[in-house]
Amino acid sequence: MKKLVSIIITLILILNIAYGAQAGIPTYQGTSSANATYINMSYTDIDKSFAKQDIMRMTALSVIRGGGDRKYYPANNVKREEALAMILRLMGREGDIQKAIPTGNGNPGQIAGQANNNPPTYIGTGTSQMVDSWAQGVISVATKTGLISKQETSLNFTQNATRQEIANWIAKGINLTPVYGKDTQFVYSYKDSDLFDSGNIPYIEATIESGIMSGYNNGKFGPNDSITREQMASVLSRAFNKAYAMMGYTKGEGYIENIIKDNVGGGTRITYILRNGNGQSENLVSEDSSYGKYDFTTLKSGIQGLSGALTIGDNITYYLNGSNVVFAETNSSQLSIISGTIDSISGNTFRLITDTGSSYVINYNANTTVTMNSVEASINDLKYGEFATVTMYGNVATKIDVEYTDYSKDGQVETGDRQDSGRIVSADLNGNSVNVTLDNGKAYTLSSDMPINGAGDTRSADSLKVGEYIKLYFSDIKSNTPDKVFVEDDYNKSIDVIRGDIAGVSGFNPKILLKNVERYKQGQWVSLTNYNKYGLDGATIYYDGGKITKDDINQYKGAKAYISLENHYGNDTASVVSIQSGFNMSYEGNIDYNNGTMSIMLNDGRKVGINDGTIILKDGLKVPPDILASVKQAYISFSRNGNANFISILDSQESPEYYYAKAMIKSVTADSLTIGDTYYYGYYNVYGYKTIKNNEWSLNSGDETFFIGGTTYIVDNTGDNPVQVQYDEFLKQKYGIKDYYSVYVVANGKNAIAINIRPLSESDRVSEAVINSINGNMISIDNVKDWNGLNDKWDLNTSIDTIDATKAVIVKNNRRITIDDLRNGDNLYIIRDGVNGIIIAVK
Repeated sequence: MKKLVSIIITLILILNIAYGAQAGIPTYQGTSSANATYINMSYTDIDKSFAKQDIMRMTALSVIRGGGDRKYYPANNVKREEALAMILRLMGREGDIQKAIPTGNGNPGQIAGQANNNPPTYIGTGTSQMVDSWAQGVISVATKTGLISKQETSLNFTQNATRQEIANWIAKGINLTPVYGKDTQFVYSYKDSDLFDSGNIPYIEATIESGIMSGYNNGKFGPNDSITREQMASVLSRAFNKAYAMMGYTKGEGYIENIIKDNVGGGTRITYILRNGNGQSENLVSEDSSYGKYDFTTLKSGIQGLSGALTIGDNITYYLNGSNVVFAETNSSQLSIISGTIDSISGNTFRLITDTGSSYVINYNANTTVTMNSVEASINDLKYGEFATVTMYGNVATKIDVEYTDYSKDGQVETGDRQDSGRIVSADLNGNSVNVTLDNGKAYTLSSDMPINGAGDTRSADSLKVGEYIKLYFSDIKSNTPDKVFVEDDYNKSIDVIRGDIAGVSGFNPKILLKNVERYKQGQWVSLTNYNKYGLDGATIYYDGGKITKDDINQYKGAKAYISLENHYGNDTASVVSIQSGFNMSYEGNIDYNNGTMSIMLNDGRKVGINDGTIILKDGLKVPPDILASVKQAYISFSRNGNANFISILDSQESPEYYYAKAMIKSVTADSLTIGDTYYYGYYNVYGYKTIKNNEWSLNSGDETFFIGGTTYIVDNTGDNPVQVQYDEFLKQKYGIKDYYSVYVVANGKNAIAINIRPLSESDRVSEAVINSINGNMISIDNVKDWNGLNDKWDLNTSIDTIDATKAVIVKNNRRITIDDLRNGDNLYIIRDGVNGIIIAVK
């Protein structure tokens, strides 16, 4: 009977413990040693230590210990044997040390560096190795594991460890990849770099590069300086962040959504219900009852405690040893709630605009809870224009509640209640309408002369381009014809394509770390920086064309990544990351795209494949692969295995329908200007004027007349500085009062938009470019192309990157504008003489 009662009690205990795992919720209970660990963390001599939190953290996680008298002695220097003991413990080798300690040679509890009165002894064969008796097992295991070299076994381990020894041993202990050759940079940046042991530099460099150790404010590293116990605790804490798995720990992060207290077994069981970064629920459990006593240690706001210190809303990082939670610490980032209108949806992200105009990029996943008017719903129910309240953990939505709008029965709503947005993948002019298809698969019909707002001006719908990001507003819930269309030219526009070697992913809000970063510019890769990091909010990531997660990036350290960058509210953020295996090659020239096989045949006979990870740009806009069917020329970067990672289309966009001419002034009237009388010679002599035809100046005999109106802009650039000329002043030329001789004219048909009075040049030519930046009258340009009339194609010009617009006339949408009206990313059609602009037309 007693045996039966015992079995029943055991079953009840097991069921009670496991109750939190119902519905598949992972549940982790504390440990029976939590109270003892809390006492060990409560040192009496660390209140003034800068490393107080690191000391308590490393004690809670069993990496370091004190002297047994509740003191840590933070200012004492660390001996070599003590340092090795701590690092071996970090490596998960404490058990090996305990087994290796000879009987009677000290207290195993001293291996964390506790002072001891036993005299040092010599151990080893054929060496003069000196080590305290308690640490003999430490040196034995350090030697067998390769933590110390054969040469180092002759060191006096009772002496203080040096900073470079610590850096070397840390790197070897936690398996950091040594850094060799030209990649070794940090070590040589210190003023005392000549003091480093050259044989250990690759490992020391790895420790510094990983951020585990750094130099002093005076620019020195102090390779041969000693290290104190508090400094060592900080070093170990940073190393632990990279190597906790070596001790058998797993790490979790989340915020406390609820705390449930239950009366069980004459005591209390407390369940901390968490929502982790993936939106999943997990339970951490402590208990003090007849069934068991277990808890876990905590650090909250720098104060040590047990689980009872935690409260709802705390954002914590916790460490598990198997099915037990050992330690939790609160993080600075907190739970946040944001309300606003869903402005756009792309992949697993959407953008929320608050009532104050602030914008937030929200990530969501399959674990995100969605409700509509507090009724359970689905992620697929999210729609553009809906008002939502989002509960955020970091940058991930854990809960979204949407206010559902009930459309009226006649199908009519207020303009804007129904919206859509996306990137244009096709825009086809069909008579008086434009058929537009977005990247979400939806198609709409717009009147060709419908005004499109955005980008600082208004233009017609027939000017929409593939790759542009638009927002559409409707007053009819069923119509596919919008009432308003807005072009967004900043947030979703590619501002750069870069490439670099992957160094890893860091941060709670992940960023990709790149070394040797280069920027694509006019068919070349230009060095940008040795090291930089870029946000991954909303980024789509590929490896050899297959989609991967942000966490997967760390598997490809050292591989080359091609990244399309967008400006997300002032921050350079990756929108597409394409990681390729193998050596990368490039090609520039004619191409032939096969849409059926998703491949490009190069002019030299090689074939290059296109996949989902291929970044394709045309005139600064990301475009789909289908557009390649009509492309003649491109720059392609591809891996040796034949997969394209980046393509820049070199074909020109259609030139603006402007009429360009240059010649001598022949006559002026009250409303017109006639040009001609320009003497040209070759095989025969002719008087006439020149116009741009097929992107080249073409000679015309006779003369040409342009009509001049009140909006025609006239500027005199014959002097040192440009001077605007009113038409009544220009007309005085008729009476010989003014001496104007030659002009460049840009017109809409025969109606002159702008007249640039200046000497004629025989070296002027036509170029195309994209604006990178503007400084005063200097325009920095990318993707510069010059017309090659001999081969009837555009050639990249890598020798020019700036246009001086001081004496240029600038036109856009059939009117003259100023340089202040230009925007980064504008596509330009330029008539230039060297770097000096004459006429600049915005496409």
